[in-house]
Amino acid sequence: GSFHTSHEYATVRWQVEEGQHALAGASCESVRDKQVFFLEPGESWEIRNTGDTVYRQITFELKRPPRRTEAEVAALLRSAIYSTDVGTELLLENRWCRVWDFSFLPGGGADEDVHHHVLDYVFVFAYPGRLLLSNHDGSPGLADSINGENDVTWNEIPDGAASIPTF
Repeated sequence: GSFHTSHEYATVRWQVEEGQHALAGASCESVRDKQVFFLEPGESWEIRNTGDTVYRQITFELKRPPRRTEAEVAALLRSAIYSTDVGTELLLENRWCRVWDFSFLPGGGADEDVHHHVLDYVFVFAYPGRLLLSNHDGSPGLADSINGENDVTWNEIPDGAASIPTF
């Protein structure tokens, strides 16, 4: 069988672990772990798992238009105090969203790896984990987050956050 859906909203589909699929009318293809697909409002998605393992994707529907223009986003990114590279790899960027992977081996990351949030963001744990966050000055203690598989947090960043070091 196959899965078919028509997306009313702009939608991000994020592959979790490697898999194989066939999209509507296409032949079987490999899908890499963390591969991201983007669908504009009104686009359809029909898929068939052609592999031997569970096929898993995390799906985000973006139910409102972008709050800022592309020029406003670019200005915010330029005006941040610290790097706006908020993850380990930028997987997708368009006028709707920026999708970052955030992966560390156990014990990985460093207190001096400071980044700055200037845009709203969602954090999804594809697997259970613990995240220890440091303050902008490198001192520990900003947050200690223990999360389960599929836990989700939404963070709305206020206007002016680009000039506030704690974001």
